[in-house]
Amino acid sequence: MNIETVLKQLKDAGVYDTFGTKKEIKSLPEILYDDEVIQYATSGLVNGNTVLVVLTQKRLLFIDKGFFYGVRTTEIPLDMVNGVSYSKGLLLGEISVMNGTTSVKVGNVAKQTTDIMANAIKENAEKYKKQLHGYSAQAEGTVADELLKLKGLLDAGVLSQDEFEAQKAKILAN
Repeated sequence: MNIETVLKQLKDAGVYDTFGTKKEIKSLPEILYDDEVIQYATSGLVNGNTVLVVLTQKRLLFIDKGFFYGVRTTEIPLDMVNGVSYSKGLLLGEISVMNGTTSVKVGNVAKQTTDIMANAIKENAEKYKKQLHGYSAQAEGTVADELLKLKGLLDAGVLSQDEFEAQKAKILAN
C-alpha cells in the first residue's frame, strides 16, 4: 500500500479530523495490510500522547509517532471489541473502547467525530464478528431448516420418498 492509497481511503471515509497526526498518517502504508480498507479515523489523546485512531474492517489501530522512539502502534482486533462508549463536552469528546477487562480511552477527540467514530467501531466490530462466526452457522441452520420442512412434508404424505430424496439431494448440493 502507498501513501496515495491511504489518502484516498481517508478521503473516501469522510475523515477530516487528523489534527497533529501528519507523521502518523505518513506511517500508515507500512502499518496497514494490503487488503485493509480504512473505515474511519480521528485524532485524540491516549495516555497524554497525540495518536491517530484508525478503524479498518479488521482492527482498530492507535498510532503514535514520536520524535525519539519511532512509531508505536497498539491494535485491537475487531472481534475482541466488547463495547464502545463516548461522551461529548462543549468542544471535545472522549471515546472508550472495551477489550476484555481493559479499556482504552481516547480523549480530546473533535466533538463532531466522536459519535461517528464510536458508531463506526460498533458497526464494523459487529460485522466482522458475523463474518468470522455467524455466516457458517447461519448457512447450516438454513440447510437444517429446509431438511426439517422436507421431512415434515414426507411425514404428512405430501411428498413421496423419491420426491423427498430428490429435494434433499438438491439442498445438500448447494
